[in-house]
Amino acid sequence: MPLPAKLRVFFKRRNEPKTVISVHSERIVVLVSILLVLLLGLPLWWSTTRVYRAELPTEDIAKFKHIDPLHIPFVFYIDTNMSITVDSINKIEKSAGLLIDKQRALYAPNEWSVRYQASVCQGAAPKIPGHYTLTIHEASDALVSVDIAVGRTATVSVPKTTAIEPVLAQLISTMVAKEEQEARRRRPGSHKSSGKAAWKHSDRALKYSAEYAVTFTLLNEDPVDGVSVDWDIEQAVSQYIQPFVDALRPLTKLTITSQVLHHAGSPPIKPQRANNYTYLSSDMLTHFVNSPSWNLASTDPISPMLNFILYVPSLESQPMHIIQGDAHKQLRTNAFLVSQWGGITIANLPKDTIPGSHIVFSQAQMQEYMGAFIAQLREHIGIRRDVPLACKSTPLIKNIRVRQATATGISDWELDALLRQWLVDNRETAITTLQSLTRLVDSMQNMVVMDEIKTKVDQSLFELGAIEGALNAFNPSNAPVTDHLKACQNAAMASTLAESAFFDPSMVSMLYFPDQHKYAIYLPFFLPVALPLLTAIKRVLKARKEVARNSKDAKKTKDE
Repeated sequence: MPLPAKLRVFFKRRNEPKTVISVHSERIVVLVSILLVLLLGLPLWWSTTRVYRAELPTEDIAKFKHIDPLHIPFVFYIDTNMSITVDSINKIEKSAGLLIDKQRALYAPNEWSVRYQASVCQGAAPKIPGHYTLTIHEASDALVSVDIAVGRTATVSVPKTTAIEPVLAQLISTMVAKEEQEARRRRPGSHKSSGKAAWKHSDRALKYSAEYAVTFTLLNEDPVDGVSVDWDIEQAVSQYIQPFVDALRPLTKLTITSQVLHHAGSPPIKPQRANNYTYLSSDMLTHFVNSPSWNLASTDPISPMLNFILYVPSLESQPMHIIQGDAHKQLRTNAFLVSQWGGITIANLPKDTIPGSHIVFSQAQMQEYMGAFIAQLREHIGIRRDVPLACKSTPLIKNIRVRQATATGISDWELDALLRQWLVDNRETAITTLQSLTRLVDSMQNMVVMDEIKTKVDQSLFELGAIEGALNAFNPSNAPVTDHLKACQNAAMASTLAESAFFDPSMVSMLYFPDQHKYAIYLPFFLPVALPLLTAIKRVLKARKEVARNSKDAKKTKDE
């Protein structure tokens, strides 16, 4: 079958030898195409596919170094009717500083340096965390004694024949140096250099959070063959727990909820039986919690959760006790703590309780159990029991008494030590998180860094700078007005902002976007454009070789 006339002309032209003019024309077309791709296509592709990266303040973040110490001043006010001069005040401050430095251990190269310092003034202290009043009285006997109150005050009784300066210098230095040492031991990463007790405490205490979800649960093992139980939890929380919650409110929020589980079921481990009671040994406690059967779900899925359980055993297991050691010594509280989870207190019913009875734990009966819960809650929050002093005496002070905060569950001294601990931890967390963020961004050039990330980083740096301002503030009369609470709040905000920037969804997604994905996305766009262009370049090169060969043949024929 003959081809149409147009196709015959097309193939005839294709089979005709290339002339210089036709090859030159195709070459111009290819060059123009290449220029269009390079001058228009590549810039368009670059502008539409490039990753937006806001510039982070890397230099400002790098200024925070391990070797640069954070100075936390304690301000002590000497309030006395006894004769004391400005020179004596200065002498006390200088002597206390020397004693603190003498007790300070060297910091490891990778350990964030923190230095607690003492400043001494005259008068009464303002009601601000970090400011303490030492009231000096003349002792009625020949011994130096110290009575540390629940508030930020301590009464020092000094005999008339004893010099005040060395006594106060030793008292102040012991308080400050002791807290710095304890704070260092309880920090993450310091376990190797710490004692066993400090390691245990650090393992129990939760990381700082702006809010904790605390749930109190009444668990009845067997209401069918035993008794039904209930409790006056609202009155008990209001009377015994709420003062503790209110005292912590400037630092963190404790959200309290309660529930009653009427059928807990048997625990995973069966208690051992003695003559007239059952017991749980210390090695059985870790297996006692039956989380799958105990519905302890929290209404707050974000905040760290703490569970405190009042467990009522079945009648056949009562009374149930927790024992220690081979001597079967019963714990007075009959409670145990579960690290990072909460605590359990076992409630035994009266001996004359009969099956089918209905027992209600009144507010007065709940006092003992709530006391155990407060002690467990203190452990989880990180409140130390040895504040401000654990010792009963020093070389110059023969009697030291530290009063306990029975009304609120936490003294002002303990509250201040806690906020300083959180100040140090949150500041370190904020700095290390920001430095990790900059290293991550520098190592991944295709990572998106939005303006919101930069804003959070800038705000975190601002809060870190505000810490220094709060700790080193002075009033117009040049008296120190350092505020540890404000510094702790700044550190907590800096840590929150830094972690929010680091874990921002726009950044986390890029961590799981390998180069293979980019090839799979961009090849369908570039391949259809590249193939015709490469084919045209190949044709031009082939035609150029053909023209050169024809020209060479023609010149050879002419010479012949």
